[in-house]
Amino acid sequence: MKTSIASLTLALVLATAATARADTACITAYEQTQTLRKDGRPGAAKAQASICARDACPALLTKDCNKWLAELELIIPSVVLDPRAPNGGLRSDVRVKLDGTPLTDRIDAKPIAIEPGSHTFLFEAQGAVAVAVAVVLREGEKSKKVTVSMAAAPVVPVVEGRVPLGFWVFGGVAVAALATSAVFAIDGLGKKSDLDQCKPRCAPEDVDAMSTRFTFADVALGAGLVAGAAAVYVLLTRPAVEVTRPVPFAGAVSGGAAFGLQGRF
Repeated sequence: MKTSIASLTLALVLATAATARADTACITAYEQTQTLRKDGRPGAAKAQASICARDACPALLTKDCNKWLAELELIIPSVVLDPRAPNGGLRSDVRVKLDGTPLTDRIDAKPIAIEPGSHTFLFEAQGAVAVAVAVVLREGEKSKKVTVSMAAAPVVPVVEGRVPLGFWVFGGVAVAALATSAVFAIDGLGKKSDLDQCKPRCAPEDVDAMSTRFTFADVALGAGLVAGAAAVYVLLTRPAVEVTRPVPFAGAVSGGAAFGLQGRF
């Protein structure tokens, strides 16, 4: 019996504590609704009013909060985002930021609730310049259309030349020939050092071997220099190919400013 009474007491205490916490949250939301509304933030006030309008809150609070919800719904402004392609068609693949914070990554032409005041909308889309528009929203202003033109940015052609195959062929020959020349020259210097030890009674065949190494080194060096020159000539006389590079773009548009980069690779 004592255990049952203790359990019942504990349950009552916990229920009372939960009710107290719920009442505290309701009272806080009730107060915040009024404060935010006075501060000109009906959107944030509506979020608080939806908390104190719940059935779990005291009836005295829910009556006011439900009334405020209806009033706030009428005064919260909204916008309809309307980005247009150069041909006038609606672009749905557009990302929009509100005052630097992501707002949506796709356009669906539905009204979006925004706090009243001055805001900057930034429209971004693939293949188009970014467009920034400053908009002032007033309380009660519904479905205000924010229309921008997603113009393409100008591109500047740049003439470049691709590295031709001949450059790599002649360059490879030049590297191989110069390496061969170095090998023969080092070998010839080694043999010359040996002959310095036997002067003046060195064997004729040893002298001929040294001379042959230096001759091969000179021939390989000449071939390397010619191939290197040919590689440079082929590179400098390669045919030009026109490509484009992105360039910065900035300018005024109706209702805002446009800026960005565009180009093809």
